Amino acid sequence: MTQKFDYPKTELELRDTLDKLYTETKDKINSNDLPRFKDLLEIISSEPNIFSAIHKIKANKGSQTAGSDGKKMRDSILERDYQEIILLVRENLTNYKPKPVRRVWIPKPGKEEMRPLGIPTILDRITQECVRAVIEPILEAQFFKHCYGFRPMRDSHMALGKITNTVHTTGYHWIIEGDISKFFDNVNHTILLKKLWHMGIRDRRVLMIIKSMLKAGIMDELLVNDLGTPQGGIISPLLANVYLDKLDQWIVREWEEKKTRHHYKRHDKRIEMLRKNSNLKPAYLIRYADDWVLITSSKSNAEKWKKRISYYLEVNLKLKLSEEKTLITNIRKKPINFVGFNYKVVKGNSLTGWVPRIRPNPERLKSKVYEILNDIKNLGKGHPKQTEFRYQLVRDLTIINSKIRGVIQYYRVATWVHIDLSKYAQLLSRAGYRKLRRYGGSLTPANMVDNLVSVHGQYKSRIPSIRHQNMTVGLTNLRFATWQRATFKKQEETPYSKEGRKIYYERTQKKPLQVRADELLSISLLNLIGTHLTNTRYNFEYFMNRPYAFNRDKGKCRICGRPVEPYNVHIHHTNPNLELAHVNRVNNLATLHEECHRMIHSSSNFEHLGGRIWRKILYFREILIEM
Repeated sequence: MTQKFDYPKTELELRDTLDKLYTETKDKINSNDLPRFKDLLEIISSEPNIFSAIHKIKANKGSQTAGSDGKKMRDSILERDYQEIILLVRENLTNYKPKPVRRVWIPKPGKEEMRPLGIPTILDRITQECVRAVIEPILEAQFFKHCYGFRPMRDSHMALGKITNTVHTTGYHWIIEGDISKFFDNVNHTILLKKLWHMGIRDRRVLMIIKSMLKAGIMDELLVNDLGTPQGGIISPLLANVYLDKLDQWIVREWEEKKTRHHYKRHDKRIEMLRKNSNLKPAYLIRYADDWVLITSSKSNAEKWKKRISYYLEVNLKLKLSEEKTLITNIRKKPINFVGFNYKVVKGNSLTGWVPRIRPNPERLKSKVYEILNDIKNLGKGHPKQTEFRYQLVRDLTIINSKIRGVIQYYRVATWVHIDLSKYAQLLSRAGYRKLRRYGGSLTPANMVDNLVSVHGQYKSRIPSIRHQNMTVGLTNLRFATWQRATFKKQEETPYSKEGRKIYYERTQKKPLQVRADELLSISLLNLIGTHLTNTRYNFEYFMNRPYAFNRDKGKCRICGRPVEPYNVHIHHTNPNLELAHVNRVNNLATLHEECHRMIHSSSNFEHLGGRIWRKILYFREILIEM
């Protein structure tokens, strides 16, 4: 029997619908049944889903990159009428004909060779995100639990944590480093679509949309693509996980979840029985996208597993295992290279007598560092007397700092992260000092600069810095790194259940955004407001950013400080005369009561309301007068 759902009208209803898709899929799988979902297109084309998709695409740093039609997010979506965009996306979903992707070539991390990226048009990206958002909870409920790549609330550190846990508990040290030859180029569309059907995507309209996405051509190269999934597509990573899930489930059925005649309450007891009383070859798979490792008990078993996997890939998935790049490694003697790290074990104090030694992959790390070095050398390109030059310099310095912190955050699980990163710290620091000195920069103790205070506050070593508007902005240092144990994934953690979200917030110590007033976000209210606000500044971006201004203001009026109710909320443009590209940014929007909003635009005296309220009214009025 197929499940049916009420079509969501608000963001909260959409979240509840996605939660139900996940829960009902889990329930079906646990009862040895198959999920069957029809009428998915109605959820996909609902206004809150389209609204959410556009926001996610906008938040992506590639949102201003044009596809084959030359259009960018701002002019083609954000600055247009709200309802016009909703209808545009719906029409695109109803009769989906994707435009060819624009192909660009980017370097592989830590390697000289290049890999292709296919960039869809903005409208096709939004369409892909609409589909991805709705089918993901159905698929997430079924994926192999130790697949970590391109899945929500999972990362490469968890993959490393699982390797450590498996090696420690089993004592095994033979690992296959899997490499599938040109995986993304060889995904078979028929096999993929059948797998989606088997996993519960039973809405044929949605399957036809996905089929069209897969067959999208390449600009100036190919009209129709009959094989592969383009790297760079919004939905491609999810589809890649669907395709390889068949491999995951086969391997796990052969060992970790092997069916036995006797029912065991404890998983470890069942594994112990298999180890002692069967001729099965142990296998523990950990996968990250198309990179995977398999941990087993001996070199002989590793060789047998390699042959079996190679045969399975060719027969069932039409893929080839790269013989040259698929290695069998004894990690007591030599490290494996996985997700940008070199991983091995060395003698140490543990139950097995061996402890992990995790280091950044040298080539990968060097590539990242030299990319940052190049950014430092390009600091201040232009003449120092240019208007806003100083501001531009500080802005670029902030971007470089975020890249340095990104390297530190990624490699913080490396055993000797401080030592490994310190090798390059002086290189970047010297380059930064030489560059900033040209513009009056100096060396300042890290705990005396005004940026990244939570990081710099504990260090006294001097870093390159520059003064701007009575603030000292420093170039952070790779030495400011602290080791952190790789996270072990709790399988209950998911974005598609209340319990799963709670686990995530506890782990990351991130607080969930204040729940937006449901009525404030309701599509009916947006439609009502849209019929009265015809000025060009009341475009899609305005409606998209209203809730974020509301959350930032904690649902309170910026004038009187009292809570705002949905029936009397007004979102005020602090400076309505900014150009269209800036007027609807969140920092230019303020939450107000309708009556407080009128007072700003009035010339009357409201001193009788009290000094604090009157001063705020004057503040907002002055901004309007100045402009």
